[in-house]
Amino acid sequence: MKNTGDGRRVARVEREVQQSVAQFLISGFKLPLPGIVTVARVKMPGDLRTAKVYISVLGDPKLLDEAVDLLQERAFEIQNYLGKELKMRY
Repeated sequence: MKNTGDGRRVARVEREVQQSVAQFLISGFKLPLPGIVTVARVKMPGDLRTAKVYISVLGDPKLLDEAVDLLQERAFEIQNYLGKELKMRY
């Protein structure tokens, strides 16, 4: 059986990643985002190696697609920021 990790730790790291991504979008993201973008939720597996970030966009539904495309294109910036901000192995 695989070790899925401590659920409390996963939840804590998910919250930290959510807050860090939100802070980056407020102060560090260089391009203007369409609409009002919020980080709705973050889901991570027990090994904490990857994260799936869910966003919501207030405004026209077409803005969601624009925001997702822009954030996916610039994902490396967010990953670099998280790597520096969070003191974790992965």
